[in-house]
Amino acid sequence: MLEKRLVPHGRRAGAPLGRVAWLRAVAISFAIGGVMVGGIAATAVASGATAAPPGSTAAPSAPATTTTTSTAPASDDVPPPGTVATTTTTTTTTTTTTTVPPAPPAPAPPVATPVSAPAPAPAPPPPAPTVPALPARGEATAYGCAAALAYLTAYSAPGFTFECPGYALGHEAMTCINEPGACPGESLIAIADPCAHAYMNEASNSWVLTGQSSAPIDPYGAC
Repeated sequence: MLEKRLVPHGRRAGAPLGRVAWLRAVAISFAIGGVMVGGIAATAVASGATAAPPGSTAAPSAPATTTTTSTAPASDDVPPPGTVATTTTTTTTTTTTTTVPPAPPAPAPPVATPVSAPAPAPAPPPPAPTVPALPARGEATAYGCAAALAYLTAYSAPGFTFECPGYALGHEAMTCINEPGACPGESLIAIADPCAHAYMNEASNSWVLTGQSSAPIDPYGAC
């Protein structure tokens, strides 16, 4: 609560002289005093310079210094005693996220190509029957169709075909020339039992039946 005070020099009683107004008055007083001191010093220097006699060398005088003192008024924004100034600092945090690409999938294992087993080699053909060396006419001794066919091919009359084994109408062998029911339209030597005497006889008979030999029929006898 403000209280009334007596104001000297005829001031009207009212609001008291504040601290700010007092400080301003003091500052103005100091300023006026400084200006007056500066003016007096300047006048003294000027008078000394005028009083120097002619022809004399005046000593260099120090430059005049004018000092002005000003007192800045106190700010009305001074925080009252006991007040703590608070400073707020805002920290900005920047977060960077790095996305690692997924690893590529592992390559698929190579697919094994089935390898088929090689086909078995074909069985070798059976060996050809051994053909004995061709004997002289009338001297064969080997048994079998191979020996019989070789002998007949070498020693029979031309124009005959051979069958071994063949049908000989119940005989060991036969020589047939265009016989109805047996060898129609052909000349045939059939060997039912390929012994040496049988095929040697038919070779000889083929010459006799074609009229090219006068030898007896079956000259080598029976098997």
